[in-house]
Amino acid sequence: MRREDIPLKHAGMASEFELQKQYFDEGKIFILQIESTLRCNQLCDYCYAGSTPDSPQGMDSGKIKELLDAASKIGVRMIDWLGGDPFLRKDWYELCKYASNLRLINNIWTSGIPLANPRIAKKAVEVTDGGFISTHLDTINPELYSILHGGEGCDGDSKNIELILKGIVNVLSEGKNPGAMVNCITYTSPLADGDAKRMIFYMQEEFGIKSCLTLFNPVIHRNANASWEPTISQIEDAFIYRDKLNYPDDPSCGPMDVSKFYCGTVICVTYDGWITPCSVIRTQEFGNVNNEKLEVLIEKHKKRLLFLDFRDLSKLPGNCGNCVNNSYCFGCRSSAYYYEGDILATDPKCYQFTPNLLKEE
Repeated sequence: MRREDIPLKHAGMASEFELQKQYFDEGKIFILQIESTLRCNQLCDYCYAGSTPDSPQGMDSGKIKELLDAASKIGVRMIDWLGGDPFLRKDWYELCKYASNLRLINNIWTSGIPLANPRIAKKAVEVTDGGFISTHLDTINPELYSILHGGEGCDGDSKNIELILKGIVNVLSEGKNPGAMVNCITYTSPLADGDAKRMIFYMQEEFGIKSCLTLFNPVIHRNANASWEPTISQIEDAFIYRDKLNYPDDPSCGPMDVSKFYCGTVICVTYDGWITPCSVIRTQEFGNVNNEKLEVLIEKHKKRLLFLDFRDLSKLPGNCGNCVNNSYCFGCRSSAYYYEGDILATDPKCYQFTPNLLKEE
């Protein structure tokens, strides 16, 4: 397998990375995210969607297939299946096969718990050929896991750690290249004493799997403990460690989960039909696919949806235009949205951000 065939390289979260960069330059959508359900069994206390086992199922199968048809028509290359946990939909496999038949590449973002079932793991590997599977495990410390999961006032079931790790082994046993897997960590201050870095190291050394480091903030995760918000120095410590361990030969993507080539070529359709530039940005600004067709809404709002102005480095916010990381980073747009009120604002959680410079200018 060539380097170019492995998803996640450069944190672009895509095989055909050079094609993804071309889509970025041309202002086209490379990845359509579909929030197929909000249901999830992991009960993360910081979940931005508030997912539980009883959350809404999501759009019906017919509507999702309509979105897949539209995606194929406009040249989308990949589908990110989001939740909740996509495996909690009874028709998840049927929908992935439908996408595959349209020559779309499937990526699945899961808690990882369902993959402990070998039959699910086998089917997941089948339908994600050319794509990736993402699990979500913040820590293998049972006490810390219990603190971060279980819902308000409840301890999480640390047995999920064993299930998720078993699921990873199942997927790898079915022939999935570890370079085509990723483990998502939500970075909270309880992990900042070194557990986040230990987890990044563990996944890399034990399985050859890179980490997607997602920054917690109490504005998004309103039901979680506000004291879990990491400081700027803690953010810098963890994100630089991720870059050095996972992408030692590549430019940094700063405080972003992934590179700008991912964020600048992706849009999301939420479980109830709203189009957003990112699944974490819960906004109704860009319309709903239950009211207008996907391709119509994209054409209306493409400039802000894909941050098209940011192709010109001189139009980046704050001191981003002069930042050493701007070849792969333009700051986390969800942090800009929730802290500054605008998806195009400066990311105040970036450890390279210098607000005093802004005031002087």
